[in-house]
Amino acid sequence: MPATLLEWSVPAAILLCAIGLCAAHFVGFRTLQWGAALGCLSIGYAIMLVQASEFSPYKQAVEDAFILCGVMLACRALQSRRCRQTSLYVDIAVLLASTAMVIVSVVLFASAKLESFFVQAFCALVIWRATLSFSRRIATASDKVLTVAFLFIALVLTGQCILYIAAPTPDLALGEWRLSVWGTLIQYTGLLGSIVLTFAVFIATSYDAIEKYRHQAHTDALTGLLNRQGLDSRLDSVFRPAFPEAATPTGVIMADIDNFKRINDIFGHAFGDMVLARFGSLLRQEADPQACAARMGGEEFLLLLPGADLESAIAVAEEIRANFVSLRWAPHAPDACFTASMGVTVVEAEEPFASALKRADDLLYAAKRRGRNCTVWNV
Repeated sequence: MPATLLEWSVPAAILLCAIGLCAAHFVGFRTLQWGAALGCLSIGYAIMLVQASEFSPYKQAVEDAFILCGVMLACRALQSRRCRQTSLYVDIAVLLASTAMVIVSVVLFASAKLESFFVQAFCALVIWRATLSFSRRIATASDKVLTVAFLFIALVLTGQCILYIAAPTPDLALGEWRLSVWGTLIQYTGLLGSIVLTFAVFIATSYDAIEKYRHQAHTDALTGLLNRQGLDSRLDSVFRPAFPEAATPTGVIMADIDNFKRINDIFGHAFGDMVLARFGSLLRQEADPQACAARMGGEEFLLLLPGADLESAIAVAEEIRANFVSLRWAPHAPDACFTASMGVTVVEAEEPFASALKRADDLLYAAKRRGRNCTVWNV
């Protein structure tokens, strides 16, 4: 029996989701691979509706291969967010194994039920493998959204596989299977999964865009460190709540490049920017995941070291200062040697951060008064 308009609405709806994701790519979103995955899926579901029994089992093998390829592409798109991919040879092996089982089901057993079971089982296997691997490297809210979507799809497919095994089903011929409850279930499962995935991708992409612009707004473009706005945001979300009950010390290093105006006047602003960038890289080397490095403005920098006592913070400041002195600036200024001054303190228990920051700033200017190229701390 020819497929009805309602049946054709399934691959058409999946194709619309694919077109939407591909179109989003051309306005700046990274959704092309997701669109290709759903495009593959829509082709598989469209071939499923074509009446061509004379091409059996090739038709079934091709339609199921497209469906499985669509799932694999979606899983590869998920894994590419963390720059890790399953070996292409593994995917090819899974595809060949699935195709072999489909051909066996159709040729030897003439069973559409068995064919459907194997396809869904291989799809579920691929999704579970990708999702469990990706879930160990979740880093952002968008990662969580996609992980939940993939878990949902994997659970639905797994549940259907169990249902296929446990529930008695009528012995239907290959051509009758599509019109049965089981055939309809397969089609609408694909549609549901595609819609869930499309919404998840758009939500994740929106989160990514927000995070991208937030990062740009909070980052100093020249040094890659936090700017003042980014520092204030970081303090609000991480540091400030910990200060009222500061169980561990937090080292505060305020740094300033000595005679920076003279550097700009003699060597030019482009060279001055390079000096700022290289000094920022020295701070970034000391900023472990718990630390916080920021450019406060001009040639003034801040480094926060949670868990560092005064002695440790002084050692870090002296290391940065010595490394900066040892930098060489060939070919622009091969004989030049630049220095920096440091003010070091720690946040006292129950002390507002603003008070510790002012103290570090005062110590920095004390270092300037002592002749520069030195570190001053409170005792």
